[in-house]
Order: sequence, then structure tokens, then C-alpha cells
Amino acid sequence: MLLAAGARHEARAQAASTNQNVILYIGDGFGLAPKTATRMALGQGRDGKRFATDAGFQVLNLDKMKYNATVTTHSLNSWITDSAPGASVYACGKPGKQDNEVISLNASSGAAIETILEAAKKQGYAVGLVSTARITHATPAAFASHIWYRDLEDYISAQYIASTQAQYEAIYNSSPTAAYRYSATRDWVLPAPKVGVELDVVLGGGARHFMPRTRGAASPYEAVVDRTGAPILNAAGAAVTLKGNRADDVDLVKYAVEQRNYQYVNSRDALLNIDLAQYGPGGKKLLGLFNASHVNYEQDRQTSAAWEPSLADMTAMAIKVLQAKSNGKGFFLMVEAGRIDHLEHSNTGGISVVAGTGTTNQYVVDADQPVYAGGGDAGVAATPTTARTTGVYGSDYMIKEVLAFDYAVAEGRALMATPSSGKTLIFSTSDHECGGFAVTGLHDEDNANKNGTKIRTYAGQIGKSVAAEAGYATPTNLVRGDGGANGWFPDYTLATFQGKTYPQPTSATAKRIVVAYASNPLTNGNGAAQTGAVGNHTPQDIWVAAEDNTNTHAQQITGRGLLDNTAITPILADFMQLTLFATTLSTRGPSAGPLATASVQLSPVPFADRFQVAFTLATAGAVTVELFNEIGQKVQTVVTGQSYGPGAHTVAVDGTRLRTGLYVAAVTVNGQVVSQKTIKL
Repeated sequence: MLLAAGARHEARAQAASTNQNVILYIGDGFGLAPKTATRMALGQGRDGKRFATDAGFQVLNLDKMKYNATVTTHSLNSWITDSAPGASVYACGKPGKQDNEVISLNASSGAAIETILEAAKKQGYAVGLVSTARITHATPAAFASHIWYRDLEDYISAQYIASTQAQYEAIYNSSPTAAYRYSATRDWVLPAPKVGVELDVVLGGGARHFMPRTRGAASPYEAVVDRTGAPILNAAGAAVTLKGNRADDVDLVKYAVEQRNYQYVNSRDALLNIDLAQYGPGGKKLLGLFNASHVNYEQDRQTSAAWEPSLADMTAMAIKVLQAKSNGKGFFLMVEAGRIDHLEHSNTGGISVVAGTGTTNQYVVDADQPVYAGGGDAGVAATPTTARTTGVYGSDYMIKEVLAFDYAVAEGRALMATPSSGKTLIFSTSDHECGGFAVTGLHDEDNANKNGTKIRTYAGQIGKSVAAEAGYATPTNLVRGDGGANGWFPDYTLATFQGKTYPQPTSATAKRIVVAYASNPLTNGNGAAQTGAVGNHTPQDIWVAAEDNTNTHAQQITGRGLLDNTAITPILADFMQLTLFATTLSTRGPSAGPLATASVQLSPVPFADRFQVAFTLATAGAVTVELFNEIGQKVQTVVTGQSYGPGAHTVAVDGTRLRTGLYVAAVTVNGQVVSQKTIKL
């Protein structure tokens, strides 16, 4: 069956698309140790996952990213940063290295600093923010707002929803209380970099900063509803609601829906079933708020709040909406795993209350007991009589939180691996480390140390099965230490929740991972308070990883030694060709050099049975030619890793068995992917 001429024209237009997508992942407070704990719980070190040559050696998507570096995190006025300047440097580049608590604003002059998200939107890209924290929290706020103090979240949400000064004033003027209506002295103005910038996707927690406190009639958006509008019920059978707390009585959700063309969702079911047809260029924008404050920890979401979406759910839908709205240009998306940091602030799983109540609590380091009942932060308000859970430990919280982040990274890597989606660059980094999180050992039910702690770090010593030879030097009758149980490794099983697998301790007596915190109430000066920002972040260098499907930009983080955190943004901006972005691009790394493939051409287009892939190599290289269908599934491998010299080459493709439709021919040369589209008649 022949495609209509219009369809062929559209396919050719798509083939010429210059989609350039950037996803910046930020694990708030994310150091190396939480990643290690998660990987070990998934079986790293056991048979089949022991050597780099083993297929299962890398078990996290984060570990599979090609390029890695370490990055410093100090702010302009402190050796230890908080999330506001920690994220502002990624949002603004070098001008974003600012004082603690400041959001993309020059603290000396009071002037707003343009962000990469704002620059991208002004140059035609779709843009979005996703977070498991309140979406008005410091990290996402750094990309789409400007304010002197990060805790002014009512103002941050207003800046998100407004793209003109008139809209900004209209938000405050929608208050039913005259005293709360717009005042330039109190409410400032919409910062200049935000003027003309609409956020296409906003997903996370923080409904309390979008809806008013209930004074009389409740907001029509308080009820959490599914795709049909039916109320979501909790385990007790009560309707779930999200209460607002804006001081100015403004219903910003109502304003966003009625005045700014946003679709609003507040449940996983509603999010995963939105009608993507509404989200073309000029169509709907998406606002999703799934908790009054932060979205639940992944552990708590699985046990008591399954109606909330996971970070991967939010990321997947954000990508789909941004693709629909990008009009062939591409998009910029920031995804934050915000609650890793919160577990570390709460010392979850590492501290126990032994005396006192309230602000006079006394603590001990106690890393091998179940966590307190009531959720991941329950230890903050615990007393010596607070109940504990059964079979859930602090390491379980962290492992699930990191794995939820990793599943979100998998969504970006899947996009990057789909040639028809265009050029994609993904980065994963952190604003700072928090808590001095450490993996201290494994639970040892046999109490091998004979001191009652039931914690052991590594395998027992080698011995001899013949007691009389215990002192012999001759290596016979050897017995490997802990050799009968696959060595001394964590003992976890995988459980499935909403289609994803998560490790959990095999039993209460199993070799589960035990964690601790270097920054805890006993060491950081907060002796009577389990949590608190002051004394909890650390200045440790953090890990950053990058990958792209162009082999041009991700590699720029390598070969340069230790990087400052301002080095990332110029690479992102250069990839998106943000020529109008105010940040300095001269700090980018060394040029990637000439492309290995000067050109790729297909002929004929469209084709009936066979076509040719023509490519030119500037230098010799290993070439792979693959064919994908329009939804990104590989349907044919033509050439795999074949060596070609410099010059022009052609490869014949037999497409007689292919169905009628759109296909993408991807040519990979030394890791760089170049693709072109064609049509089977």
C-alpha cells in the first residue's frame, strides 16, 4: 500500500528534524555510597556479577553511563553548600555560584541570573521540571525562578505559572482578600529572565504552595482523583486530599487551569492516562502535584501511597509531553531525586533515641534495628517508646530511593538509544553530598565478632578442615572463608511493584546492608536534634556521569582532572546551541574534533524492496548499520562492527520482509550514531 504524498512529505520533514534533547538528572545529596549500597543489594560481587566481563556486572543504569568525573560543590560564601546555590550553578553556569540560600540571583546586586531552562525556552525548546521533593524546593526552583531566599516557595510557584508581569500580578489579584492583592513593594516583580518563558511540564510535590489554606470553601482541586475523576481512597477507606497552605488565599492551581492552559493531575492513574493529543505546540501544558509537601519516599509509596507516581513515571510522562510540545526542536528537562537528601538529613536507620523527648532527645549510633514506624522521617520526632517497623531498615529506604532514581535515568537512556528521537545528551550529578552516608557492613546473625553488635564487615578467614594441620604452611585441606554460602555478600531477593523490581532483605536474619552517617547528632553539633540543615551537608566531591548519542559532548567531562560544578552547564548549553545564553561557553572542555561520519545518505527514499546506506568516513573506524521501526524497535542488523577505511562507502539493505511504514537507518562509527529516516512503500 502506497503512503499518501502528504505522509511522505511529513516523513521527509521528520527526517530533517534537528531534535536536541537534554535531560539533567540531579540526585539531591547523592554521594557515591548510596549507589554502591544499591548495586550490592542487586547482587554485585556474586557469581555472574563479579567481573567486568560478566553480563550482569553493571546493574544500575547510572553505572552504564560512559563518561564519569568528580566535581567540587562549595558555594560562593561557604565551603559547604546548600541546595540553592548547589543547583543554581547547574542552572546558570559560573554566574550561578552564589551565596547559600539564594536562588539564581546575584546576592550583591539583587539582579536575576538567566537560567539554561529560560534560555532554551526562548530559543524554541520545550522545557520541564520533575522532582520527588516539593516542586518549589531549591533544586527545581533554581531553573525557573529567581529569589533571595529559597524558602519563599509561594513566590516561586507564582513565578512558575506566570510568563508576563500582567500574569504575575493577576495571580495575586485573584485573591479574595484585598490585603493580599498585588503590591510591588512586597511581591517584587516577575524577574526579567522569566518573562516570555512558559513551563511546559511541572511534576512533583508541593501542592501546599499552589492552593490556599482552607478558610470556608475548599479548593475544588484538593481531592486526589483518578483518570475518571473518581476520588482515590487510602487504606482506611478515606478520600485522599492535598491541602493548601498559601498565605495569600490564591488558588494557583485554579488559575493555572483556567487562565494558563494547564491540565492538572494529582494521581499516578491520572498522570499515566493523560491524552497526549492535547499537548502539541500551542496546546495544553501539564501541572501535576502529588503531595501537599514532598512526594513519599519510595519505600513509603510502596507500602502506603501507591496512588502517587514514581520518579520514573513522572520522567516518562514528562518526556512524552515535551516531545509532543517540542515541534521538532527538542527539549530541556531537569529531573531531581530530591528525597535521597532527606533520608540523610533524618539519619534514617543510623540513630536511635535513648532518652528525653522533643528538643531534649539524646541519641546513640544504632544502625542495625528496624526503622521507627511512621515513615522515613519518623526518627526525627521519635522517643524511646516509639514503635519500630517489622523488617524494614534504614538501608531499605535508601536503596529503594536510589533505585527509583535509577529507573528514571533508564527512561532517559531509552530515549537516547532511540535514533528517531533525535540527538540526546543526559547528565547525572548532585548538588552536594549529605549526611556522610556510609555502608558499614552486613547484619551477622551468627555474631562472629562475639560482641553483640551482629554486624560484620567482610568474610571470615580461610582455614583448614584438618585441625591437626592448622599451623601447617602446606596448602592442603583448605576451606575458604564463608565459602559455602557464595561468600560474604548481601542477601536480598527481588520483589515487583508496579512493574519494577526492588531488592528487599531475604529475611529478618539475612545479611542485610547496614548503614551509618558520619554527620549525625553526636558529631555535627546537633546533639539534641536528629535533623537540621546546619551541620548535615558535607563538602565531599560528588560524582557526575554523562552520555550522548552523538559522541561529541558527554566525553568533555573526561581528561580534565577535577572539575568545578560550574563546568557542566556550558556543555549542556553548547549541545543545545544556546547562542543567546548569557553564561560563558568558553569553559567547555576540549573540542571533540571532526565527526567520524561526514555524511549519511539513503537512496532511494522511499523504497520498495531494497535501498542503500551511503556514508563517508573521515578516518578509519568500526561501523555498525542497524534498522529501527518508527517506535524505536530494532528490526534488522545490516553490519556489526565491520572495519572501514577513510572515504565513501555503501551498504545494501534488503527490506523485502519489512512492513510498509517509516524506518530509521542508524550508522554507528566508533560509538557515534548518525541516523536518517526512510519509508517502505
